[in-house]
Amino acid sequence: MDWDALRAQFRLEPGWANLALFYLASHPKVVRDAVDHLSAQVDANPLSVPSGLSLPDGPTGWPRVRQALAGYLGGRAEEIAMTASTSIGLGVVYNGVVTRPGQEFLLTELDHSSHRTAARLAAEKHGNTVRLASWFADSATATAQGIAAAVGEAIRPNTRVVGITWVQSSTGLRMPVRAVAEVVRRANEGRSPADRCLLVVDGVHGLAAVDEDAAGLGADVVIAGTHKWLFGPRGTGLIWVAPDVLDQLRPTFVSFIASGGTASLSPGGFLAFEHAFALPAAVELHERLGRARVAARITQLSTRAKQGLGRIPGITVHTPADPDLSAGITCFSVAGHTHQQVVDHAATRRVRLSTLNYTRIGTAVINTPAEIDTALDSLADLTR
Repeated sequence: MDWDALRAQFRLEPGWANLALFYLASHPKVVRDAVDHLSAQVDANPLSVPSGLSLPDGPTGWPRVRQALAGYLGGRAEEIAMTASTSIGLGVVYNGVVTRPGQEFLLTELDHSSHRTAARLAAEKHGNTVRLASWFADSATATAQGIAAAVGEAIRPNTRVVGITWVQSSTGLRMPVRAVAEVVRRANEGRSPADRCLLVVDGVHGLAAVDEDAAGLGADVVIAGTHKWLFGPRGTGLIWVAPDVLDQLRPTFVSFIASGGTASLSPGGFLAFEHAFALPAAVELHERLGRARVAARITQLSTRAKQGLGRIPGITVHTPADPDLSAGITCFSVAGHTHQQVVDHAATRRVRLSTLNYTRIGTAVINTPAEIDTALDSLADLTR
């Protein structure tokens, strides 16, 4: 499948350069068709939920969904719990970590508010604390070695969780998870299981944007919504848990998937089964495209954006230029303008940008070089 054929699968509003597609996925046709196929079955016979539903190529349900995701993550189906979003997954994990009063969760101010809030709410319940450290002075000039060293220096004997973000939505920086995992491993030498420091990764902006097996990064837990870069059905997400730390997490909700193992962490209840069980269609689409090819395309477009922004006077890029320390989100600021003013100006040129800490350009695999150039032209006009 070429990029034009892939783009044709999406019902994006014509005439707009949409560079904020990482916010919530537009469903590609293969996912829409899978959802519609399942929805008709649920409407015809609600008792077919959850074990009697099928996609055109065969039965679907939690076992198939977990198996498809496991193959994509490089793990095993039994290591995966299902959620509706990254935020819910973070809540499940932080509330589920077995702690003692006085232990702490170590994060940074640059982690998403959902991550920090999940840690804070859990800490308040269980007599723990949240400490916010800093991994670098300037995101644009950060290095993998410097980040890993900063994490190592920040870990204390009572640190129970180091929470990091694979690709920060606030800066676009891609954390060197493997290097951080090694630092955490060394910090755990000689610790008992109850004192072990767990590495928890918010992986939503790395999953399907970076060519890495999420289950092989060295983390203890990886949490991600699957309705962003993976183009999965809206309202779907996952938690991957390393087998050797599963006994350190307790379920928060009743599970409708299993009564034991990682699946027991999955919040139960009735949900949009036609969305959840259509997830294999999104995984199969990405597998046909090839994860390495998708990541290379995203890198190509983000590099074009970063280099173009760097040539415009008055613009400061806050995302590292190094592709190994960045992915599909490029953050920048324009001197003399608020971030919302920049977003609003771009919209007058039919360019969709977004803002969090900074103004952001998202380079999804379905974006084009021409769209990047259109956005750059609009920003150049703003600075003249």
